[in-house]
Amino acid sequence: MSQNKTISELLELNLSYLMLVQKLIVEDRDTAIFRLKIDDDLADLIADMSARELTMLARQSHSFLQPNLGSVSQLKAILTNKRDTGMQATHLAMHMASA
Repeated sequence: MSQNKTISELLELNLSYLMLVQKLIVEDRDTAIFRLKIDDDLADLIADMSARELTMLARQSHSFLQPNLGSVSQLKAILTNKRDTGMQATHLAMHMASA
């Protein structure tokens, strides 16, 4: 895969992500703020951005997606628990909420 194609895909991913973030904020602001770990000011800014502004921001050659999986040891312990009691999804949700 060429570098230009990779950058092009990154820009497309950025725009899709920003549009999704804006939609989440508009539909359920409090949940979006909690799940995206953003503050009120940033939520206001993104919610009020035009399509042109979102596109301009998305054209930056940096990824807006940041892996935020919390503690590696805790995540590994949840995923490799041999005594899975049907609570793995709950434990993962709790872990991700605190990450």
